[in-house]
Amino acid sequence: MDLREFIDVLRRRWRIVMACGLLGLAAAVAVTVMTPPTYTAKAQLFVATNDKDSADAYAGGLFTQQRVKSYTRIANSPTVLEAVIAELDLKTTTGQLAKKISAQAPLDTTLVDIRVQERSAARAQAIADETAVQFTKYIDSIEKAASDAPPVIKASVVGEPGPPSAPTSPRPALNLAIGLLCGLVVGITGAVLRQSLDTTVRSAGDVRRRLGLPEVGALPKPVRRGAHTGPVAGGTPRDEALSQLRARLPSSSSDGRVPSSLLIASALPREGRTATALDLAVNVARTGRRVVLVEADLRRPQLARTLGLTGTAGLADVLTGEAPLDGALQSWGDGLLRVLAAGTPAPDPSALLSSPRMAQLLRTLESDADLVVLDSPPLLPYADAAILAPATEAVLLVLRAGKIRYGLAHRALESLTSVHARVMGAVLTGVPAERFPGRRPGSEARERSHAPVSDRRPAPVPDGEPGRVSAGVRSPAGHRR
Repeated sequence: MDLREFIDVLRRRWRIVMACGLLGLAAAVAVTVMTPPTYTAKAQLFVATNDKDSADAYAGGLFTQQRVKSYTRIANSPTVLEAVIAELDLKTTTGQLAKKISAQAPLDTTLVDIRVQERSAARAQAIADETAVQFTKYIDSIEKAASDAPPVIKASVVGEPGPPSAPTSPRPALNLAIGLLCGLVVGITGAVLRQSLDTTVRSAGDVRRRLGLPEVGALPKPVRRGAHTGPVAGGTPRDEALSQLRARLPSSSSDGRVPSSLLIASALPREGRTATALDLAVNVARTGRRVVLVEADLRRPQLARTLGLTGTAGLADVLTGEAPLDGALQSWGDGLLRVLAAGTPAPDPSALLSSPRMAQLLRTLESDADLVVLDSPPLLPYADAAILAPATEAVLLVLRAGKIRYGLAHRALESLTSVHARVMGAVLTGVPAERFPGRRPGSEARERSHAPVSDRRPAPVPDGEPGRVSAGVRSPAGHRR
């Protein structure tokens, strides 16, 4: 995972990271509150030789430094601690008291620092002072050359510090910093782990990295309207996203032009394929281009019912020779768009779509329009889209963000590449509207409330496919050409 991927993971999983960070802070606060305060008292010894000869002072100093290193290991010896317990009348054992006492010799000095940790500041200081006194006596006893001779090394208590004024534990600031850091580390680790285990397509980066496809567009969910709006309606995130998708079509083409025929395909149902085909066709038609929308989904046709088009003749009837093409094409939206519906249900849709008449029909439509958009059945359940793909100039693969898994998307892409289809790229659908910049919450609802409404209401769309036109135009009573 490179830096860009890592930042993208944090951007998408920031809630997990923040939640773990807050949990870490909460745990640190709980530990700080529940931990009783501990005070650290200090007593200091100065160790020197009894040799008064200045000529041996340097050698004596080195000797003393070496001895001090050994003294730190016996400061809490049972002999010393038994005397401390007896003198202060402590209700403890030497083993328990030894855990509270530590000794340290600062580098290149002949000092010994004795530290005592206790829950009472006064008690800690009393134990430290008494330990220092008893330790000096112990040093005198072990350093005597003879019973009547002075000790070679003498230890003296220096300074008389008072009891500590503030506890050394707990340390709230340090605990909070550690808790926050640990929480963030856990959160980031969890976010990265979840991302590595996530097998769903969620962003344009996922499409590029894992599928090797360019992202031609990203579309939010279709606006839910009770009726189609007029041609002046627009400005919603989906309208703007469709315009960007339309603008990217020439740049996605090898020759820099909009393809004459475009197949809209998806791996599975409910990925927004039909809504994408319909809205894109309307968006291109609003620029003044001649657009034909073909309902090549003969399995579960929806367009005619969605658009409120009348008549039964359509693609299936043209391919079987039951109806002429001019009689099957219907105008929609004040003539902006021509629609070729599915027509009469066919017993064998794959055979119809793979017939030579289908390729001839596409060439005829291409010669009479600037763009032919085909809506097809999903790739994985049926072979229809793979049959149509080589006959069209380009294919757009629709992927539902957060729903479609990489394995299924790969299988759909392989079914297109196996027939040598020209896949221009992928279109992500169902992208949350908040990912589109420049939009304020509630603005889309206000725009919809002021949009003109026609008297034609679309029929319900089966199979969960969005069927409303977000950038639609007012439809007259659908008439034949």
